[in-house]
Amino acid sequence: MSKTVGIVAEYNPFHKGHKFQIDSLLTMGFDKVAIAMSGSCVQRGEIALLDKFCRARYALDCGASLVCEIPFPYSSFSAEGFAKSGVHILKNLGVDAISFGSESADLGLLCQIAEFLLCDEYENLLKNYLADGISFAQAREKAILSKFSLNREVISASNDILALEYIKECKRIGWDVGFVPVKRKGAAYNDLSEKDGFASASGIRQRVADYRFEQACEFVPENIKQHFTARLEQGDYFIPDSVFEKTVLYNLKKLKAEDFAKIPDCNTELCHAFENAASVSKNMEQLFENLPTKQYTKARLKRIMLFALLGADDSLPALPPFVRILAMDKKGEEIIKNASETSSLPISHSYRILQDKNDDCRKVTEKESLATDIQSMFFKFPADSRSDYRTKLYKK
Repeated sequence: MSKTVGIVAEYNPFHKGHKFQIDSLLTMGFDKVAIAMSGSCVQRGEIALLDKFCRARYALDCGASLVCEIPFPYSSFSAEGFAKSGVHILKNLGVDAISFGSESADLGLLCQIAEFLLCDEYENLLKNYLADGISFAQAREKAILSKFSLNREVISASNDILALEYIKECKRIGWDVGFVPVKRKGAAYNDLSEKDGFASASGIRQRVADYRFEQACEFVPENIKQHFTARLEQGDYFIPDSVFEKTVLYNLKKLKAEDFAKIPDCNTELCHAFENAASVSKNMEQLFENLPTKQYTKARLKRIMLFALLGADDSLPALPPFVRILAMDKKGEEIIKNASETSSLPISHSYRILQDKNDDCRKVTEKESLATDIQSMFFKFPADSRSDYRTKLYKK
């Protein structure tokens, strides 16, 4: 019996480590790999380096069977919200297992911690630590370490943080799905250097920002290197420059505390903090200096800025209301055929079709399409708008 494994990913950009994961899963005996991939924006409150159609193509060319979109704003939620959205899409695709990169690759321990994160004991500990004025991430870490004797790197490493959230969400919704950790190879998530021939996505983006295109291309799979190089040389990529940062700051200066209150993940303290900080700051560096960065991570603050720029508010549905196909091969078509009979969500590659399904679909297609247009507009050399409605489905 054929089996399908799912991956929640950003591919920002797709690199050798990502191909290693897909290759490993195919070697294990899975014959189909379905990806739920971030659209034009990513989880740390940033716009992706390359457009989603290009990134989906690379995944397909490197062994994936199907790539579907995690649209904005879900692609830029916290680790918990991002994981919920990715799991939601993979469940509707009917995958048999979920795979994730992992620094520890200790599935037994990850499952134990995920169970703990769902219990009242954890919630009480978390509240007590948050009362001390530390960030959510720090409070979460302290609560886990008070229960488990382990190296803090297990719960602070980026891949394992997301792995815990995937497992936790599956357990929360009662989805009996398999888990397949793949040991991360090479440089760590935020490490800008290279290790054993692998570089992190962060390291590749930094090389692109520094115009070291040849070095950046060393860390992408050989079969996509030519296309990746061409995209960089043509200026079809996004790196936040001073113009973009001024645009973000200008938008923040227009908003009042009551406007920030409608933005996801922006509590009362942050509403007033953003209004005050934006009003007195002349650039992004100064803005961060004026925000409460001891209590809140930079990633959370950046997410709020991105939500404000793109108009994400509490009127949007809690989870993605559709499954949008970005790329697929013959095996991917089989996944979609089976999913169309069981999925609770509409499935299509076309935003024109999806936007007419219901009001929630219309709202989310509008937000993701706007995010795509903003990305295109701020490419090194601006690209045409409306690519969500003009780009053809990539098929193999």
